[in-house]
Amino acid sequence: MSPDRADTPASLWRSLPENLKALLRLGFTGKAHLLEVAVCSLLTGRADLVPVAGDALNLLVADHPLDGGLAAELLATEPAAALLGRETVARLGILAAHWARPSDMAASINLLSWRDFARTRTFLEQAVRDEPGNMFWREQAVITGSVANDPDFVFACLKAPAPEAVRPVLTAARARALSRFSPSEAAPETLLAAARRSPWNAGLALRAFDALAGVAEERCPLPGRTAVLLYSWNKADELDKTLTSLLAADLSDVSVFVLDNGSTDRTAEVLSRHEPRFADVLGADRFTRIHLPVNIGAAAARNWLLHLDAVHEHDFCCYLDDDVELPTDWLARLGAAVRRYPEAGVWGCKVVDHANPLCIQSADNHLVMDPEAVVDLSRPDPNPFSLTGLHTQTLDAGCFDFMRPCASVTGCCHLFRTQTLIDTGDFAIQLSPSQYDDMEHDLRLCEAGRFPVYQGHLTVHHKKRTGATSMLSDQERGSALGNKYKMQTMHARADIADALKAEQELLEADLLGKLEYLEGV
Repeated sequence: MSPDRADTPASLWRSLPENLKALLRLGFTGKAHLLEVAVCSLLTGRADLVPVAGDALNLLVADHPLDGGLAAELLATEPAAALLGRETVARLGILAAHWARPSDMAASINLLSWRDFARTRTFLEQAVRDEPGNMFWREQAVITGSVANDPDFVFACLKAPAPEAVRPVLTAARARALSRFSPSEAAPETLLAAARRSPWNAGLALRAFDALAGVAEERCPLPGRTAVLLYSWNKADELDKTLTSLLAADLSDVSVFVLDNGSTDRTAEVLSRHEPRFADVLGADRFTRIHLPVNIGAAAARNWLLHLDAVHEHDFCCYLDDDVELPTDWLARLGAAVRRYPEAGVWGCKVVDHANPLCIQSADNHLVMDPEAVVDLSRPDPNPFSLTGLHTQTLDAGCFDFMRPCASVTGCCHLFRTQTLIDTGDFAIQLSPSQYDDMEHDLRLCEAGRFPVYQGHLTVHHKKRTGATSMLSDQERGSALGNKYKMQTMHARADIADALKAEQELLEADLLGKLEYLEGV
């Protein structure tokens, strides 16, 4: 393909209006996001952007085959309905006519709030039996079963007796559930063809590039010594499994530092048991344990570890949570990201729920802000800006399996050059206890032009709290809101706006270069 042709992927991308490109750079997935893309495309009035809107809406319908509310909304919007095929429109009509949200949802909402899957499952099974023609309950069953990683429950509810009229709807739902629970890996040639057909789908282009340029399978040793830093408080069982996982990995030129943050459980016993094991693999002087008499918080623990003289002797620092499961090649995967993007301020990965890997906890996050909003210290969001988090709008179907720059990566597993970390400054202890200290530190990197890089070919499993034990107390929720408030006031609005603009420019150059590469394949 000649890059001068007007119909090449890169040329088509360049022709898009900037406000639409700003949305598309973030990704092409998620219900709310795809709706916004479709609306933005249609509002331009440009005929050449109708395929973008149609692609977004058809993907949206395929991803939500039981969403009767969405079906009714699309059918009532003539420009949207006109972009859907005749068969799709007919199916949506059936769905809208057989979908009704109960007028009183108090009982089901209360049940769901406790995250008790066994009780919720029993409730939904009965609801499907009681109202076999109401697709609302089957939709709730699919959502609940997907989050709980119970395909048997999902398919049982989809196959339960139903009126003949809804067969097309349930057939589409079963096909979508099958692709979700038993995904097939797309061949590089398939990704390339899809990216050429839909050059506005940034995720497809990024995945196609990585597959064809060798990025998806690349592993490289880090160019220097690495200090792996962990801290833990009263999570002996999780720490035990994390250290076992770490020990099974390739740890060439690695030293491990573990800070016991005032634990009162069996953490000391776990560390004593692992210490000789690491010594056998790494050497006696490359496993260091630190015990503090009290819990000083996550941010202070990170800072304590960073300021150890022995850590400064290493070229890289990698923080790990104490409740993760690592693949054996995890460090080499991060090494590949360092090789591809050596100028990054930090490198991170995709993090999924250990109990249900379909649920993505973190992927590539990007800055968004309303340019019309102003700072107002009387609001809960005094300086409103946020991260995209498109991964929270969908389940993992490979849409985030790529490598590229972003605005923030998860602190669950993130790698720094030691000197960059020292130069950027400590994690903000005033944001304890919360996860905002990770985000705030990444914002400083963005404002300095050292943007994070997301390595989506590395997946780390995170054993976060689930069920009733994951419920936050009022005190914890209040603390999180307070820390979010503080985090927003730590950054000038103009600095965030400049960082957002710089990130968009970085994403544009990165994506455009990859589209041009795909033209020559």
